[in-house]
Amino acid sequence: MNIINLIGTQVTTMYVLIIFGYLLYKTKLLSQTFLSKLTSLLIWVINPMIILSRYQIPFEIDKFKKLGITFLLSMITMIFGFAIAHILKKNEKIEKLALGFGNAGFIGIPLITGILGLDYIFYLSAYLACFNLFSYTYGIYLITSDTKDISFKRIVKNPGVLAVILGIILFLSPIKLPIPIYNLFNHAGKLNTPIAMILLGTYIAKMKIIDIIKDKNIYELSFLKLFIIPLLTLILLKFIPFGNHNIKMIMLIVTATPVGLTVPMFSEIYGGDYIYGAKIVSLSTLLSLFSLPVILYLGSVFI
Repeated sequence: MNIINLIGTQVTTMYVLIIFGYLLYKTKLLSQTFLSKLTSLLIWVINPMIILSRYQIPFEIDKFKKLGITFLLSMITMIFGFAIAHILKKNEKIEKLALGFGNAGFIGIPLITGILGLDYIFYLSAYLACFNLFSYTYGIYLITSDTKDISFKRIVKNPGVLAVILGIILFLSPIKLPIPIYNLFNHAGKLNTPIAMILLGTYIAKMKIIDIIKDKNIYELSFLKLFIIPLLTLILLKFIPFGNHNIKMIMLIVTATPVGLTVPMFSEIYGGDYIYGAKIVSLSTLLSLFSLPVILYLGSVFI
């Protein structure tokens, strides 16, 4: 499957699920109380299960070295992205959150599988580890403007971060999750995409569609997230002396993904403007159908 078809399939699937969530909310089949609990279930239970299950492979020293390189590149590219977002949107915290956190899971996983192969999902887990670390620290701070919800103790106890720590321990040791537990985590992980997209549909159902397509600021944000930041990251990756082509492509792919569900979901949990966040996710996801093939082609040529 070529890149354009792959992206088209993923975006189409996303929008079918979004429409389904929209209809469920409009027909009053889902209450706000239930949706809040579903959001918490996704962030605090299902996402950590996905992370932990990615590390259930036999230990190999070469994979461990490449995983370390991927982790380092992930830290560099994410901090680089945050710095650019800070410069471009100095006083707009939710917009900095949107520019810094892409949809690395639903869009990133199938793209990397289709372009590089299933084996590279293991290395993507290093990026997802960094993503969770920054989400539950810097991401929360951007919304709340307060450090009271952030501490070393809370970070370590956070299910997303804890899943990374346990996953690495299991990868390094001969001990693996029992097959029934692994299967449970694996099947639970498959709930991530439909639940996340349905939630987004319910967020959109609370707003006027015309407000999304008429908001010029969202077009600007989408352009920055889908073109400017990925292109600057491409230049950065070109001059980084370590990391092979495929690992650098992973970094470019996740950087070029549209705004992630982290933005509206975290905004709802921590009292931010989740409606505005949902608008950004919706439009950037649609526009990514056109931006991703361009960025990925440039990456394949210049990295």
